[in-house]
Amino acid sequence: MNFPVWDLPFAHGLLMAIVAGLHVFVSHFAIGGGLYLVVMETIARRRNDGPMLSVLERHSKFFMLLTLIFGAISGVGIWFTASLINPAGIGALIRAFVWGWAIEWTFFAAEIAAILVYVYGWKTLSPGKHLVVGWIYFINAWLSMIVINGILSFQLTPGAWLETHGFWDGFFNPTYWSSLFVRSFYAISIAGLFALWTLTRGGEVDEQSTRPRMIRVAGIWSAAGVAMAAVCTLWWWQNVPAAIRALTNSDMPIAATVTHYTPMAAAVLAVLVIIAILAVSWAISQPDGR
Repeated sequence: MNFPVWDLPFAHGLLMAIVAGLHVFVSHFAIGGGLYLVVMETIARRRNDGPMLSVLERHSKFFMLLTLIFGAISGVGIWFTASLINPAGIGALIRAFVWGWAIEWTFFAAEIAAILVYVYGWKTLSPGKHLVVGWIYFINAWLSMIVINGILSFQLTPGAWLETHGFWDGFFNPTYWSSLFVRSFYAISIAGLFALWTLTRGGEVDEQSTRPRMIRVAGIWSAAGVAMAAVCTLWWWQNVPAAIRALTNSDMPIAATVTHYTPMAAAVLAVLVIIAILAVSWAISQPDGR
């Protein structure tokens, strides 16, 4: 089939990178943030910590608005942009993984329903039921990523699919597991960074003793996620076929440099995060600190 040509005054890949990059950032926050919310709520419920629950309730509203509105719009934007740039390519992906896409959309629909119930159920659901809804959200969000990861990693390392054209051969490709762990820890680190941002935006007087403790936890959360994502990135790079690594080193020097310096950059970022959370939590804990 012949498709119409969509001509742009700049590189098609740049437009795809902008749209996809923004969506990936928010979509990973949707996964890690869901885990952060239910874990912190579990801790707050066990301690009967009202101020912490109040902070988490406000954070969940911001979380819902960002992930549902911007995340959903940018996700549609990826499909729209990819269909215009390379309709034949996106059509081939759909034919190869149509049931994978269908399953992922089912998880996404459950994810949307769960986060709506979670955010609006702080005052109406019992603590136990509210936590169950939170875990339902996180599990569906993570399952959605499990499915999408197989299709995305296939585009770089199709593996045995080139010979068999089998669904599972393409899905469980050479970089599937390493990229899944990279994405999971990346999602965790983003959740911690977003929590740090919301926790430093101010709060009620009775939350002043709670916020420094939550800031320290969020900082450790994000630093640990960054460190583990860096380790898994090295694992992923070793699973990339030698031919692709050689091509990257020769024709994509920027991407190769970023990959090589990821562990060092992650270590520096983790140290800076730890220093920042100690300084901010100390400042907030002072009698006149806000």
